[in-house]
Amino acid sequence: MRSKKGAIILMVVSAILVLSISVSLVFFSAASDEIKASRYLADRTKARYLAQSGMEAAVMLLTRVPIKYLYEFGILFSPPPLPFEEGLVQFSLSEETGKINLNRLIHTFDDDPDLRTREMLDKLSESLGISSEIWDGVVDWIDENSSRMPNGFERLDYESLTPPRKIKNARLDSLEELLLIPGFDYNLLYSDLRTKRQKEEMSEEFLTEEEKLAVTDEDFILANNITVLLPTTLDYGDKININSAPYHVILALNQSMTPDIARKIIVERIKNGGRFERVEDLKPILAGITGLTGAPLYDELLPRITVEDILFKIESHAAIRNVEVRIAAVFDRRARKLTMYTE
Repeated sequence: MRSKKGAIILMVVSAILVLSISVSLVFFSAASDEIKASRYLADRTKARYLAQSGMEAAVMLLTRVPIKYLYEFGILFSPPPLPFEEGLVQFSLSEETGKINLNRLIHTFDDDPDLRTREMLDKLSESLGISSEIWDGVVDWIDENSSRMPNGFERLDYESLTPPRKIKNARLDSLEELLLIPGFDYNLLYSDLRTKRQKEEMSEEFLTEEEKLAVTDEDFILANNITVLLPTTLDYGDKININSAPYHVILALNQSMTPDIARKIIVERIKNGGRFERVEDLKPILAGITGLTGAPLYDELLPRITVEDILFKIESHAAIRNVEVRIAAVFDRRARKLTMYTE
């Protein structure tokens, strides 16, 4: 009897011990998950503040440092990454008025196509080797009417897609929105559009060292030549900033523009510390060059260009261990305020 009672007690104690261990493991697992979650939230909060500090540093540069020094020292396009304790923060700046604004494809006041913007986009497409028909779809996406462009898409076209989607009939808010329009994909927007043969030709000795600096690999990415961040109000005008315009945008400024002239402008811009102080600085560079109208090319370009730096896109990226936070903002240097902020 004593043997049986001892065995029963031993079984009960063993069962209690096993149950206690199981419960402890459950609680330990839950506590471990809570610790991991807390650590993740703490790291994300740190990364968020770190990314915001990068954005604020960019704003400080734009408001306190003369713009010519930002161009001259290259920090406008490639500022160095900054380590901070266990994390890293890096921000970049790009001046958006040197790009072609897709939202200007349609007039704000009458919903009609803007012929000059379309002309520039068509020439941009030609120089990048892509079809200019894709801009018809962008026009239909933006305008408020239901008239279909020759190669565009209206409401019924979008409803027939799999899965169906709604047409926006309003201005684009981001370049990524273009991926909703038939004809656009990630490679078209963000990849180097050159063929293998074109890349090999770019590496051959047909350009001077200065000209090679004028045309970079990034110039052949469509997203680096277009923007949707510029206001379409008349206060901002529709001129292209010749100081921040990449090679293909300069080439698209005018039908008279040639690759040699576009490269010459960028080479002189580099020699001049990265920017021209006045539009008139282009006059001696273009001296003796006649446009298609018979007028000097400088006179043809004059209504289309500016040297004023107005809107800057700020991208700030911070990482704490395995947690990353990205912030994008647009700073209006004229109004000295942010006009967009996303994270």
